[in-house]
Amino acid sequence: MPATQPSTHPTRRPRPWLTALLWLGLSAVGPASAGPATLPAIAEPGQVSISGISSGAAMAVQYAVAHSASVSGVGAIAGPAWGCAQGSVSQAINTCMCVRDTPPATLSLARQFASSGAIDRLMSGKPQGLSRAFVFHSPDDATVKPASGEAGIAFLRDFIGQPPAVDRGHAGNGSNRAGHGILSPEGRDSCQASAQDSSYVRRCGDEDNARDAFRALFPDVPVDASQPGEEVPDSALQPFDQTPFIDAVTASSPYIAPDSLWLYFWPYRSDRRDRLDMATTGYVYVPPVCREALRPGSSQAACGVHVALHGCKQDVRTFARTTGYARWAGLYRQIIVYPAIRQTDAPVSESCGGPAITPLADSAWIQPNPNGCWDWWGYLDGNDRTRYLTQAAPQMQVIERIVRALTRSQ
Repeated sequence: MPATQPSTHPTRRPRPWLTALLWLGLSAVGPASAGPATLPAIAEPGQVSISGISSGAAMAVQYAVAHSASVSGVGAIAGPAWGCAQGSVSQAINTCMCVRDTPPATLSLARQFASSGAIDRLMSGKPQGLSRAFVFHSPDDATVKPASGEAGIAFLRDFIGQPPAVDRGHAGNGSNRAGHGILSPEGRDSCQASAQDSSYVRRCGDEDNARDAFRALFPDVPVDASQPGEEVPDSALQPFDQTPFIDAVTASSPYIAPDSLWLYFWPYRSDRRDRLDMATTGYVYVPPVCREALRPGSSQAACGVHVALHGCKQDVRTFARTTGYARWAGLYRQIIVYPAIRQTDAPVSESCGGPAITPLADSAWIQPNPNGCWDWWGYLDGNDRTRYLTQAAPQMQVIERIVRALTRSQ
């Protein structure tokens, strides 16, 4: 169903600062009992950055490359290189995760997309806005092997024109032996991979991927990295309704690949797939300093927006509560938004210890997503599985609309 368009009549259009203050006033007293709210238009349009873990890292890089004129920085934690899967689920697993083959070089494809207008155009071969990147990849990551991370580092270096800040962990806190996941002092899983892993937010001493990503993406902000902000109460993480953004994308009837079989024979789209595999609810955190900037007469500059993307099998609320983004947000004057994929009740193993995936999987009638991953291999696409890397990618369009809603750039 198409989203309801706001009125453009000048006497009916709400003042952005008034709408924002009303929203912020409600958010200050805790989560709304009536359910997820709409997003407040309170951030600075020219200050957008993005990062993620695993499939969220892949989507973060895809979004930053596609919108390289408006995104200033990108962080990739335990993720594969841009475009590595080339529209193939077998290549995504065999090459990009398990590195049974050398990950392909994809810089020329990105430049081809830029030349055609499928993604933001480049100036003298470089992005107009994207200038900084951060990569964390543990040498002991057994889900996305380190060689895949190295391919991602090389792509970002060549695409942006300067090397990203790279962290491969440290022996002092054991983060160089970390399992697949994002590292945070508030993590719930052990540093090294174990059978008890549930959140993929790992505690490796004082290692803090969110802190290090912000330090790399905002080097001009004078922040003492040894002093994180105050603990953020759960009530400050406000749910918002992703449905209007999803509906606005699906209203144009883009092709969406089926994910289920009826009577083991007829392909069809589940309700989840009709919603682009996205959840109903995402979360947003607005630091007090960013609320203050919206008050009439305030001398504070508006804050930026940082999009933080969870990975496969991760619950978005747990991700928002434990990864540490919110604790650093106020110090770096960033509003953190956490879009979400809908998780399933039947995830499958991601172990590289088994046999290689047959290429026959690429031509299957259905393209499921059992682990609740972002679309980094084209599972929503049809025969031409390149759309997922472009601005036409459905999930990328949802993220773009969420960013526009927050930055008053409707």
